[in-house]
Amino acid sequence: MIALAYRPFLDPLPIGNSPAWTLLFIPLVVLVSIAFKTIKLRDLNKLPRQAATLSIQIFVFMGATAALLWLLTRWA
Repeated sequence: MIALAYRPFLDPLPIGNSPAWTLLFIPLVVLVSIAFKTIKLRDLNKLPRQAATLSIQIFVFMGATAALLWLLTRWA
């Protein structure tokens, strides 16, 4: 009966105090980069380098966005 009361978007599961769940972004970003580049490239010989470049760009921009949002919330 308790499983029937679970509402995924209204009652999210607790993740605890550990930031280790953020490590799940690494495989997510890499797999999204591979999937995106697989669709966009005509020559798949360039896939590993292009996917790695896109993954690094995503990580850099995510980090920059997180830092900017952190700074904005500290000043507000």
